[in-house]
Amino acid sequence: MRRLRKYGTVWLLTVQDAMTYRLNFVISWLINLYTLLIPLAMWAMIFRETPDIAGYNAHSMTLYLVVIALLKYVVLADGIHYTIAGDIESGKLNQYLNKPVHYFTYMFFVNAGRRSIQFALLFIPLVVLLPGLTAGGLLAPDALPQQPGWAVTSALLGLAISFLIFYCLGLVAFWFVRYHVLFIFFSNVYWFLSGMWFPPDVFTSLEWLFRLVPFPYQVYFTAKICTNGLTERQIVEGIGCQLLWIGILSAVSYWIWRKGVKSYQAVGG
Repeated sequence: MRRLRKYGTVWLLTVQDAMTYRLNFVISWLINLYTLLIPLAMWAMIFRETPDIAGYNAHSMTLYLVVIALLKYVVLADGIHYTIAGDIESGKLNQYLNKPVHYFTYMFFVNAGRRSIQFALLFIPLVVLLPGLTAGGLLAPDALPQQPGWAVTSALLGLAISFLIFYCLGLVAFWFVRYHVLFIFFSNVYWFLSGMWFPPDVFTSLEWLFRLVPFPYQVYFTAKICTNGLTERQIVEGIGCQLLWIGILSAVSYWIWRKGVKSYQAVGG
């Protein structure tokens, strides 16, 4: 219980730190609103010319984008890799190695604190926008998830997958000093394969590629559950794939950490 309370304090301090800079808070709110409106406007124009694209119509695509907008700020650990790499590069990691703190668990709760703030930032504009989207005919009033239990389970597993991916990515700073270029390249590929910009199943010819990587199991799979686009069997199979990827990524992260710590030389800290 004491150990859990310790990491709960880490979560609380992360939330308080994010709330301290009010101007950044407001700017982040506006950016989150902007990143939601742009794809909605783009797809609205596309569906004026074409009523159906790969099984998606204006209603289903709008619902998908709204769900993705919520999930990506709750589930995705994007940004935590820069924190980890910065700790390694500056030597700050040495502070954690000499304290009774498990770095993996510590960073998980730091990420959880950041996700909490991001969810709050997006939840407010979504509440404001939903009545307008429904009145404008872009979102069906009855478009609610029919299997909320599976959706929540999948979202939690997606959170674990996302954290493990970015945790492993951040650890490459043990060996690469110029990791920023790698991070930028990875980010572009990552957002495409994760279904942030559009549903991956729009590209049926690339379906084999999405099955080979863990990225779609972060938010895309959960979004398909929320939009009622999967059968019970497909959901169970997808949950199994999520658990498999968590096992694989956990083993990889443990191996990278052990290798990295052995070769680590603290310069700062």
